[in-house]
Amino acid sequence: MRIESLGADPVERFAYRTATGSGGIAEVQLPVYVGQMTSLPSSVDALIVTSDLQGMMRTADGKDVMLGERLPDDLSVLIGIEWPDIAPDRVGVLLCGDLYGDLRRGGSGDPTGVWLAFGETFRWVVGVAGNHDLMADAEKRELSRRNICLIDRPGIAEFGGAAWGGLGGVIGRPDKPNRMAEADYLQALRKLLHKQPHALLLHQSPDVPERGCAGSPEIRAVLESGPEALVFCGHSHWNDPLACLPGGTQVLNVDAKVCIFTR
Repeated sequence: MRIESLGADPVERFAYRTATGSGGIAEVQLPVYVGQMTSLPSSVDALIVTSDLQGMMRTADGKDVMLGERLPDDLSVLIGIEWPDIAPDRVGVLLCGDLYGDLRRGGSGDPTGVWLAFGETFRWVVGVAGNHDLMADAEKRELSRRNICLIDRPGIAEFGGAAWGGLGGVIGRPDKPNRMAEADYLQALRKLLHKQPHALLLHQSPDVPERGCAGSPEIRAVLESGPEALVFCGHSHWNDPLACLPGGTQVLNVDAKVCIFTR
């Protein structure tokens, strides 16, 4: 799989509310970009990729729900307008973590409702957890009984007609949820790269210093030294979502944004 093109400007923006660093609440917008990709799985005609949906949306009846619980319906309507020949059951979804949303800065909690909403709307869902996503074993089992594949431990999942590498969480103290010691994380990343999945899903992003993109220099070093890959990630915000590293690896950072790809 490889990204052939990605529009420079969003085709749509969805308003939502999120916590600010100063402790307040801001009204912000979630941008949606569209592009083209080669070698999409044969089970789908379009692929949604998103991450870090940390906020709330208000429904028509005034109820506050997590951004990711409402977003699948809005994306389904958008796809129907932009690509009327693509039905929701021909759309796959990749989720790169931190899907729990509330109005607390850095809040953590259970994003199961987001996973289920995407699974109820589209053909299949594959993804990893972020450092703010807290799911009990019962919730993970519930997801596994559906058209949903949460890659809960570093590894490769054959799902939806493709091999997906998954490495969730972030580098950090291993006694905290969804964190791994740096050496263990980087070793897991090397192993996944050399297995050469169709695409690799991370939560934590590499940095790209020459473009001013924040992230982990250690992750970037591993990606640059490994075989060419397609990497989806989030966690650190990039204004321009797509970067190409030396060696040809493409990195798409979908922190607080959505990308939709067709053939």
